[in-house]
Amino acid sequence: MLFEERTLYTAVAIVAVLLTVVLAAWVRRFEGATRRHMLLAPAAMASLTVSYVGMATGVLLFHGPEGAPVYVTRFLDYGIVYAFIVAYTGQLANVDRRWVFGGILGLWAFSFGAMIRHLAPPPFDSLASLVVLAGFACSLWLLLRPYTRAAASVADDRRLLFGKLRNVQLIMLITYLLVALTTRQALGLLGAFTGIYVSAYLDLFSHVALVGLIVRSEPAVRSLTETHASPLSFLTGSNTQRTTAEAPADD
Repeated sequence: MLFEERTLYTAVAIVAVLLTVVLAAWVRRFEGATRRHMLLAPAAMASLTVSYVGMATGVLLFHGPEGAPVYVTRFLDYGIVYAFIVAYTGQLANVDRRWVFGGILGLWAFSFGAMIRHLAPPPFDSLASLVVLAGFACSLWLLLRPYTRAAASVADDRRLLFGKLRNVQLIMLITYLLVALTTRQALGLLGAFTGIYVSAYLDLFSHVALVGLIVRSEPAVRSLTETHASPLSFLTGSNTQRTTAEAPADD
């Protein structure tokens, strides 16, 4: 290996914390509900920072049946950030609340199923693989069907941002699935260095791409605040009722 595994994790953590500071400063230029939505960007990068600090220091580090390391903080970051992005994408599309929670559950099945797959001995690893594939299929179907249909009825700015976030997530899901199947914890087709390098690059790229799209789409976010004053409104159901004219889009 060219350099220590944890050295790479430390480097990613440093990049992530710098991006967190830059994004936090950038968000200060916004006000009110728009700022609340934009705070998603530095929060997501802060989550990545904590994840990679944990990986660099060995916090919540476990080992699979064959001794391969499994960094739980990485999967916790996936379960928080990517699930929230799926929910936020649903808010942009003004999709029915049940599909928003369906997207979160699908992403959790995909992420935490992969973690269990790496940790569990046979035959439970095979069952976890089925959970991963079910979460993958569910996430793809929701993004391509209910979410996309609902997005047809929202304003142009919101629909444009929705399309970009959806496409990045589709690419992200497919790439993560391929990486999860080929790493040393699974089929072992990727070597130790190649696996950690590809995974680290994918984590950093995905976070930057998703939050970058949001902070660079101020008109879409301002339009979203008219129906969702907070990015957390899907938890309480506030401001999520759609008009009668929009409702058939989910059918």
